[in-house]
Amino acid sequence: MAIERVGLLSNPYAGSGRDRVLALARDAFACVATQADVLVGPGDLGASAAGGRGTVVGTDASRTRRDTIDTTRVMIERGAQLLVIVSGDGTYNDVLEGMKAAGATVPIFGIAAGRFNTQFPRRKHDPFVSLRGDFRPFRLADLVVDDVPGMIARVGDEVAGYGFFWTTISNALAYSDAGGKVMIVDAARMLAGDVVPLAGAWPVAVDGTRIVVASKQLGEIELARGPDLAMPVVAHIVPELNQILAGGFGAFAEFMGFHGVAFCFHDRDIAFLPTPAHFPVDTRSVAFFAGDEVRFTGLRDGAVLQIDSTPIRTVGPGDVVTVEVAHALGKKARLATTD
Repeated sequence: MAIERVGLLSNPYAGSGRDRVLALARDAFACVATQADVLVGPGDLGASAAGGRGTVVGTDASRTRRDTIDTTRVMIERGAQLLVIVSGDGTYNDVLEGMKAAGATVPIFGIAAGRFNTQFPRRKHDPFVSLRGDFRPFRLADLVVDDVPGMIARVGDEVAGYGFFWTTISNALAYSDAGGKVMIVDAARMLAGDVVPLAGAWPVAVDGTRIVVASKQLGEIELARGPDLAMPVVAHIVPELNQILAGGFGAFAEFMGFHGVAFCFHDRDIAFLPTPAHFPVDTRSVAFFAGDEVRFTGLRDGAVLQIDSTPIRTVGPGDVVTVEVAHALGKKARLATTD
């Protein structure tokens, strides 16, 4: 790859902690700055690791994912041909949204700094992580690029976000605080920046709720309707997910050549995952192909659209939410000698 300009972004809120994130970002900047011009995000989004060097672009004014999206867009508009990102998995979704807003998709070289992508280093599907653990210098000229599959979620005609593992409609969100304590919190309150434990199930469906798969090859298949459903999930088929999706149905779907699975629990009292009190667990599953749509209509007002465990926005009965799988949603830069 002939790369003349690189964008460097870091997420100081990633699970490994601000000090670790900035240490990795400093090493990454020192490595890349000897090989190309470097654009950096403001403050802890990149500039804090650059020691006064590099060109600062973008914004960190909102302290939300919107900053990452907007800063990425500016980097692409300023000619970045590669993005080096020190973060957890969720930041990649935001970066891709910024790229799409700018009208170009460039490769991502990801340096793992989140809880999930550092704790599970051997997962076979890793959207963009190219380096884990201690920093190791790399040459831009040695990088190769692979396509990365993912999902596109829309509300009406508007793209709401991009994902690489799953999309769900749920007000229950798994959250871990700075001390590593895991809890289930209210996803709607999290959208406002408030960490509020969720005491019980928050149903997302009502009498008029309907979930269908609209497939070019299979026709329209109804997955579920009515109020008695919980945790509807759409996921593309990846090895670390397909054994658990819908009680192993994902493995069957992958074997049969499908590209995605939609499923839900047929019990509105399930808040997040079923417990023994819900046994036997009634699930419904549908497999589908890339380009097909999973369509949600008539959702309860205030239900939360989540992508890869990130709350995106609330939705309601007037919204049509669709999710589809794409084979080549993003691009991953990696060393030719690594997996």
